[in-house]
Amino acid sequence: MYKKKLEEAKGFGEIFSLVKNVVAEKLGIHRAGLSLVLMDLPPNILAFHEMGSNAIVMNRRTLEAIALGINDKLTGNAYIFVTLLHEYLHSLGFAEEDRVRSLVHDIVADVFGKDHPAYLAAVNPLSLVGDKQILLKRLNSSEPPSIVKDFDRESMPFIS
Repeated sequence: MYKKKLEEAKGFGEIFSLVKNVVAEKLGIHRAGLSLVLMDLPPNILAFHEMGSNAIVMNRRTLEAIALGINDKLTGNAYIFVTLLHEYLHSLGFAEEDRVRSLVHDIVADVFGKDHPAYLAAVNPLSLVGDKQILLKRLNSSEPPSIVKDFDRESMPFIS
C-alpha cells in the first residue's frame, strides 16, 4: 500500500502525509502544525529540525543534486520520505541522532523492504547524488529560503 502511494505521490505535502501515517501506524504518535523550508545549506547538512520549533528545513542544494542524478520519480520521493521521516521523528521529541537513525532504518525496512530505494536513502542518502560536484558548485550561490505551501495539510488556520 505505502509503496504505491510513495511512487505516485506528487509533492512534499503528499509525501509528508505518508510519513505521518506511517509514524502513527508504527509508533502510535502524531503531531500537526509543521512547515517545510527549503534552504541552501552546506552539503554535509541534509535537513534539520530545531527542537521546539514548527519547521523542518531541507537542503535545497541536495534536493537539486539528487533530482539531477536520478531519472525516476520513486527514488526522489524515497529520499524526501526518508529525510522528512527523520526530521519528523525529531519534531516528536526524539533527540538522540543514533536513536532516530535506527528508527528510520527499522520503519523503512518494515514498510518498504530492504530492496526499496527508500532503504538505500535511509542507509546512505548521499549515494543518490550522482555527481557530488553539483553540490560543491552551488556552494557560492545562495537563494533566499522558501516555505513550501500546502505542506502539513492538517494545519488549518483558525476560522472564527
